[in-house]
Amino acid sequence: MKRYFLTTLTIMCVLAMIAAPKKSRERMTFDRNWSFRLCKDHAEVKTVLAELGISDLRLGETKAKVQKNKVTDDTEPEQAQVTASEVTSATVQSAYGNKEFRSVSVPHDWSIELPFDPQMGGSAGYLAGGQGIYVKNFILPASVKNRRLSITFDGVYHRATVWLNGHRLGHHVYGYTGFSFDITPYINIKGENRLVVHVDREEQSRWYTGSGIYRHVWLTATGATRVKENGVFVIAKTDGNVEVNTELVGGEGKISHTIYDNKGKKVASSSSSTLKVNNPQLWSCDSPVMYTLVTTVKDAKGRVNDEVSTPFGFRDIRFDANTGFWLNGKNMKLKGMCLHQDAGSLGVAVPDEVWLRRLKALKGIGCNSIRCSHNPPSPEFLTICDTLGLLVLDEAFDKWKSGYYEPFYDENAHNDIADMVLRDRNHPSVIVWSIGNEVSEAWKTDDEGVNRAHELNDIVKKLDPTRPTMVACQQGFADKFGEVTDLVGYNYLENRMIADHKRHPNRKMFVAEAFVYYSGLREAVVRDFVEYNPWNYVRDNDFIAGSFVWAGVDYLGESSPWPAKGWCSCPFDMTLKERPQAAYYHPAWNPEKDYLKLVVRDNCFDQAIGTDHWQYPPMADTWDLPYTDSRCVEVRCYTTCDSVQFFFPMWSNPQLPLKPRVTADYPDNCITIQLPARQGKVLAVGYKGGKEVMRDSLINHGSVADVRLDADYTTLSPIASDFSMETAKNTVSHIRLTLVDKEGRIQQMQPRKFRVEVEGPIRLLGVETGDMRRKESWRTTELNTYFGEGLVRLQSTEKRGKAIVKIHVDGFEKPFIKELMIQ
Repeated sequence: MKRYFLTTLTIMCVLAMIAAPKKSRERMTFDRNWSFRLCKDHAEVKTVLAELGISDLRLGETKAKVQKNKVTDDTEPEQAQVTASEVTSATVQSAYGNKEFRSVSVPHDWSIELPFDPQMGGSAGYLAGGQGIYVKNFILPASVKNRRLSITFDGVYHRATVWLNGHRLGHHVYGYTGFSFDITPYINIKGENRLVVHVDREEQSRWYTGSGIYRHVWLTATGATRVKENGVFVIAKTDGNVEVNTELVGGEGKISHTIYDNKGKKVASSSSSTLKVNNPQLWSCDSPVMYTLVTTVKDAKGRVNDEVSTPFGFRDIRFDANTGFWLNGKNMKLKGMCLHQDAGSLGVAVPDEVWLRRLKALKGIGCNSIRCSHNPPSPEFLTICDTLGLLVLDEAFDKWKSGYYEPFYDENAHNDIADMVLRDRNHPSVIVWSIGNEVSEAWKTDDEGVNRAHELNDIVKKLDPTRPTMVACQQGFADKFGEVTDLVGYNYLENRMIADHKRHPNRKMFVAEAFVYYSGLREAVVRDFVEYNPWNYVRDNDFIAGSFVWAGVDYLGESSPWPAKGWCSCPFDMTLKERPQAAYYHPAWNPEKDYLKLVVRDNCFDQAIGTDHWQYPPMADTWDLPYTDSRCVEVRCYTTCDSVQFFFPMWSNPQLPLKPRVTADYPDNCITIQLPARQGKVLAVGYKGGKEVMRDSLINHGSVADVRLDADYTTLSPIASDFSMETAKNTVSHIRLTLVDKEGRIQQMQPRKFRVEVEGPIRLLGVETGDMRRKESWRTTELNTYFGEGLVRLQSTEKRGKAIVKIHVDGFEKPFIKELMIQ
């Protein structure tokens, strides 16, 4: 077991912290220096745990039988979207034949490291789960002596059992909520400690969940009397009145509160539970102003035992059955995207900076709200939404007593939904609590589903009466089921919404999931493949509060037919490149901004098809077509201009314009024309009020002549070491590789293989393109470009210095180099 002892470097780092001043509360990172082993079954797990000195081998196995072999989508009786194949353990058994522990840092997802196996099924992205064991040996810094200590896991997927120094701390089932243990009675203050975590991820969900300790881990030191975990609840009114509810553990204490504005200025203080801030700045999507409440706990002698900072915002939300959503007295539409929590080659072990990059991109095309589908997100995700001004639908579950959660519902559902609300209720970004998605109980004619909905709804309302609740419903849901929660989310049911608004004029509703492109025509059957974007229903009906596109970014699992490894028909691909099809949202969601974009719709483009009614027609923004004849292709122009004049290389006069087209004559802000696929240039000039405001063109490019490397960050910070007071920021860089012709213009139709090497204090997190049909593992360092591009994900280490990224591209003798500085 020698590999479990701390390295000399780690011990030196810990000793260097001994002189650090003691704070009343220290929340320290605990992500580094873990070891991991993948086991083939429970028998091997118990053997390994026994070797680690653990005699209490209870693994928290649920009383109910866990379904481990098949998951189907029961929400579409007309046509199941996804069917998972029988799960086998062959991939897991062969993955780590050496039966050794290896060093890892968390967040960590072991499934994303495994080879693809068609037998795993598309719901899992063709990746196995299995049984994993994590071990962490550590020595505490001297600053925590005589303190109460707790350990917090932000997310472990899932069924985690935790031991400290051989003592079983407990078991936590749900993979999307955090959990904590008081470790004070079992910790060695001066000697070495061993933390062991077993993770059981045998069964599948209906999308890719990942496996392991995939979110941050924290160690917290406080005084004896302290604020309970998630024990502060701030209710802030737009008139500046603030009410604070605080729960203590460990004894009696004197509580006081202080509020600071976004510049750090003290604006209110009180020893009572009520405070007043004069003329507060309101939190909104355009101006997300945050305040901070500092709660101080003192003992009878006036000594500070604990101090907790709680960010919050002043804002008012309201839903109306006739006029939709209101924020701070302003009527607005929820322009939303649904998101799963994986990120391509990272799996679900996603650095905070990757989420920041994603959410900025979504807001950049006009998105103002996110639906967390279908589970509570990480705490850092919500903090980013607070900062950017994105509204959030925080969702507890996908399904209740069906699907993968069925064996756990009776014992865990009430606690799991409470954990979500208690943790997230101070975030101003969170505007709605979702108690479930597409639950099979919604179809029941008896009251079983209604009663279950009331149970969950009542729990949420008791913990947070300030926000509305909702449930997302699929086609065929019973009418009475929609009467339980404050809001009803309709999944792909725009036409039923219109009918239901007449039948139930007091029902508040929005589209919880919308197709990206096609519409349906009927209330009960949604697949009609009508080329009329579903957002038009939201735009034209005031009572519809908004809509959430399924989904915002390509994700793993729920896979399109093999070899696709995930869902591949979103406005953004997994590299975060905006698809040409996403051009629709610019004029639809930002009609006041000038916008004009040319694309070609044609089946010649090698694009993975989406699933059924969720797919796009193939489109690309290039004129490099494979045709040598003069067949016509469809050119599309998405625009906010009043009219567009097109110029095309005609036979007699290359500058002869086509007849001007008026945008209002076409649906979806998209002018469509047919043109022969001739070499040359298609030019579009947009006009507003008779004046030219924008232009775009499609042209033929030359052959690949060079490679451009664009990094979002070339200077990074080292990642935080253990026992740091917060995680480091700016540790991730994305390098986009682009094939260009001699004029420096992207050449999309001549793919090249590229290979990545790194040197220095840098980690290669992953190599990706926008094509989910890759044959290689997500851990490969070699791929073919896709539509002229590729993406390299990198993260700093704890060391400083210069890092070198070398990208070898077929057809070029020397590698292309990008240097990064970690300082």
